[in-house]
Amino acid sequence: MRPRGPAFAALAPGAQVVGYTVERRLGSGGFGAVYLARCEGQAYALKLVDLARVGARVEREVSILLKLSHPNVVGIHGFGKWPVASPEFGVIVMEYVAGRQLDVWASEENPSARQVARVMLDVARALEASHEAGVLHRDVKEANVMVRAADGAAKLVDFGVGDYAGAPGITADILPPGTPEYRSPEAWSFFRQNARVPGAIYTPGPSDDLWALGVVLYRLLTARPPFTGDHFTLADVVISNDALPPRQVNERVPSALSDVCMRLLEKTPAARVPSAGVLRAALEVLLQGADATWDVPLCDCHGEDTATTEGGRDTLDKWVNEPLHRPRRGKRPNWETPSPLEVRPPSLEKDSETAGASRPATASRIWGTAALAMLLVLVAVVLVWSLRTSPVAGAMPPRQEVARPGSSSQAVHAADPPFVKESTPAAIAAPAMLPEATPVKMEKTEIPMPPKSGRKGAGIMSKAIVAVAACTGLACPGAEVRPPPPPEPCPAGAADAMEKWGIEAGAHHGVTFLVRRPQIIAVTDGPTELLLLGEWKRMPDGTVFSGRLAVSDRVYGRFTHARTRDGKSFPVCLELLSESLVKGLERKPGDDSPASARVFTTGDVRAVYEFK
Repeated sequence: MRPRGPAFAALAPGAQVVGYTVERRLGSGGFGAVYLARCEGQAYALKLVDLARVGARVEREVSILLKLSHPNVVGIHGFGKWPVASPEFGVIVMEYVAGRQLDVWASEENPSARQVARVMLDVARALEASHEAGVLHRDVKEANVMVRAADGAAKLVDFGVGDYAGAPGITADILPPGTPEYRSPEAWSFFRQNARVPGAIYTPGPSDDLWALGVVLYRLLTARPPFTGDHFTLADVVISNDALPPRQVNERVPSALSDVCMRLLEKTPAARVPSAGVLRAALEVLLQGADATWDVPLCDCHGEDTATTEGGRDTLDKWVNEPLHRPRRGKRPNWETPSPLEVRPPSLEKDSETAGASRPATASRIWGTAALAMLLVLVAVVLVWSLRTSPVAGAMPPRQEVARPGSSSQAVHAADPPFVKESTPAAIAAPAMLPEATPVKMEKTEIPMPPKSGRKGAGIMSKAIVAVAACTGLACPGAEVRPPPPPEPCPAGAADAMEKWGIEAGAHHGVTFLVRRPQIIAVTDGPTELLLLGEWKRMPDGTVFSGRLAVSDRVYGRFTHARTRDGKSFPVCLELLSESLVKGLERKPGDDSPASARVFTTGDVRAVYEFK
C-alpha cells in the first residue's frame, strides 16, 4: 500500500500549504478534504485531493469552476500542487462560504416556505448559469449547498464529480458518480436495462440535476425523502412509485410550492420542469404572490409539548425508513431538571402581576423547605455519630464524587430524541413516600446503620432519615461505578477497510440497536449489534456493526466488525456516541446497577484509529 505521506485528513492548524496557513478542517469526502485557511488575513477554502487516486478529476473540477462566475456558485481563486518538490495533492483555492450546509440549516432554523423558496431560487439560479455554460453538477444534494450566515444566500459547491461538454471521459462505469438517493428515474431505468451490456454508459443531462433538486426541495418541505428503499430496492421504487405531494404529507406546505416540487419529480424529462431557467422564473412569481401563510415554520419546533408517537409500524424497516408524520426542527430547548436544593416554587416563576395570589402557598413551601433543612441537619448529626461509634468507620474508603446515573444534564437533554417522553421523577419526595431504608454499598464496603433504639418511634425516624439522605445524595456515596474500558488497538486491517468504504477517522453516523421502534431499552455488558441508519459514504444503509458494550458511568461501546446486507464482511474501528456526540450513551433513570443500564436505542458511531 502506498505510504500516506502528509495525509490530507490530518493537517494541523498552522500548517503551510502553497502559501496559505491552515486553521481547521471544514469537511472531508472519499477523495479529499477541505480546510479553512488564510492568506494575508483573507479566509479561503482549500480543497486537497489525492492526485494518485483522482488526478484527472482535479483538473476537471478546476476547468468547471473556471467556466462559472455567478453569485450563487462557489468561486475559484487558484490551483496548485503540493508539496511542491514531490506533489501528492492537488490544491484548489476557493471562496470560503461562512455558513451551514443546507440540511444543517434546515434542521436548526426550521424554515418557513418562504425561506425554503428563496434558497431554492438561489440554487435554481446557480444551475441555470451552470447549464448555460454546458456544465452539469451531477451531485445536487443538501450537503453540496451552503447557506451563508451573513445574508442567507445559498451557494452551490463541490463540482468534484461534475461534467461539461467536450470533457474527456474519466470513468467507464455504467452510471456516473453521484448519490443514489438523488438519481433520476431515467438513470435507474438505463441501469436496469443495460447492466449486462458491455460498454453501456448513461449520459446525464440537465434534467438529472433538476430531478435531484426536486428531491432536495421535497426533503426541505416535509423533512422526509420522497422515496425510500435499501440499495436493492431503491431503483425500482424510484422508477415505479409516485411520491405523495408535499402538501399531503405536511399541510403547512403551500399548494403552489408543492406543485412545483411535483413537477420536478415527474418520471420523464419531457414532463419535468424543462430547465433551471423556467424553475427560477416560477419561483420568482411564487415569492411575489406569497402571503402570510408562507411565513409559518414548516415543522413543529422542539418542545415538550410537541413530542409525538405514531403506531402501526410492524417492522424495523418501517421505522428506519419512515419518519414521524409531525417532524420537528429548530433549536432544542434546554430541558434541565433542577437538583433537589434548587427546586423553585411555581409562584416564583409567575409574572409579578399574579405573584400576590400565591403567597399563602409560598409560605407553606417555605415552612416545608425549613423542615427539610432541619431534617438534613439531623441526618448529618446521626451519620457523624454513627461513624464515630462504628468499629469499621476508620476502614471506610474515601467518598467518591460520582454523578448519579440518570442525573439531568443540559447538554444531554438538549439532544434527547423527540419521540420518547418518560415521566420525570419528583425532585423531592416526602419521607412517608420513600421505600424502606437499605444499606448503601461503595466498593463493596457496607456503611453501617445507626444502632437500633429500644423505642419504636426512634427506629421509624432513623429509617426515614437514612432514606432522605439516600434520596438527596447528601452524606452518602454515589452508586458503585466501574471505570470505562481501557485503551486498546483497533483490529488489524480496520483502517484500510474503512478507507476503502470512504470512512475517515473522526467521521460519525447514526445507528440504532436492533429493535422495532425507538425506545428506552435495558442493556448489559457483553456482545451486541447496531444497525447503520442510511448510507454512510460508500457504506450501504442497513450495514450491521458487531462489538461489545461496557457499562460504567455511561454505556460505552466498541465495534470491530461490519457486515453489509449483501454479505460483505470487514473489520472496522468504531466507538459509540450519544446523539449529542458525547462518548458513550447516557444512562436513563431506572437501573443503577454496575453491570446493566437503561439507554435510548439510537446514537452515533465514530470512526477511530485506536480505542482511547
